[in-house]
Amino acid sequence: MDRRILVVDDEAQIVDLVQEFLRTAGFEVDAAGDAAGALELIRNRIYDAAVVDFNLPDMNGVMLHRQIRQMDPELAGKTIFMSGFLQADTNIDYYTSFGGGFLAKPFDVRDVVDAIRNVLGIQD
Repeated sequence: MDRRILVVDDEAQIVDLVQEFLRTAGFEVDAAGDAAGALELIRNRIYDAAVVDFNLPDMNGVMLHRQIRQMDPELAGKTIFMSGFLQADTNIDYYTSFGGGFLAKPFDVRDVVDAIRNVLGIQD
């Protein structure tokens, strides 16, 4: 498949689980534990899609997504947010306004794979 996915989350257990399922599904996966690490990876690699936790230690998902939009507009449109907190309606509106997607934690890891396939237009 040769599609590269970026996973950004400060919870190592979630990163490990998501990476494992995405790799099993045939994707190449890189991970970052914070926004700064994610932005560094995006500067140096091309990603087909991203899975981003909304609550990162150094900035929230909206701020990170705005920076991704400046760096790689195509990736920004293929970003899936995930969060254990359902923030104010304005944030949920933001999630859905750009068309990438949103997964509420806890989620079934297969839902991440399905969401990635969906944003990439991959049929089973």
